[in-house]
Amino acid sequence: MLDYFYAIRKKYGKTPTQIVLFVGKGNPPPTKFELKDEFGTQNLSFNFVVLDMKKIDPDVFIKSEKPEEVIVGILAGKFKDKPKIIRKVKERIVEIVKDEEEIAKCIDSVSFLAGLFDIKIEAKPVPIEVDIKKTFLYKWGEKEGKQEGLKEGLKKAILLDIEEKFGISKAKQIKKLLDKINEINRLEEIKRKVIRAETWKDFVSSIKNSNSKNKI
Repeated sequence: MLDYFYAIRKKYGKTPTQIVLFVGKGNPPPTKFELKDEFGTQNLSFNFVVLDMKKIDPDVFIKSEKPEEVIVGILAGKFKDKPKIIRKVKERIVEIVKDEEEIAKCIDSVSFLAGLFDIKIEAKPVPIEVDIKKTFLYKWGEKEGKQEGLKEGLKKAILLDIEEKFGISKAKQIKKLLDKINEINRLEEIKRKVIRAETWKDFVSSIKNSNSKNKI
């Protein structure tokens, strides 16, 4: 806080009003410090405002018309009430924000702040009219899902090709190898080798040459 005070005072020539929002368990830190300079020859008295967020009613923030203030309501109130507080914040966001992209951003912020608390959030999901596909969590999950889907699709295609060209018994043999492979590039390479191979022996040889660790 002293670093912030000095930087702001030096750059803007104004004295900031500094407030610490304490959201941890137990008692908040003191509001005043006695500091000594690096030579230990002079004391410096420095103080700022500390708000214990556990003692502040979340509705003070939740009733706001500004979404960023509503979200701060998650930091207020008692730990045991967090699920209820989070639910109210989400409902309020939907009331005052109409743009789907903005709602998605707000929900991401809600998720982030909720994660700051060392507690298990078990609040029931509330109905929110938002395109969840625009949130970063969905996009990450969607990407992972596409990757997994592509892998499984390639594996099935390889097995069908082998069954068609070399018989079902050979497909069963290669399945053990495919189950151990998670790289899409590697699966695509195997798919090409199946197409090019004239005989089962040719296919097995090409696989062994490309990666001697894989055994069929």
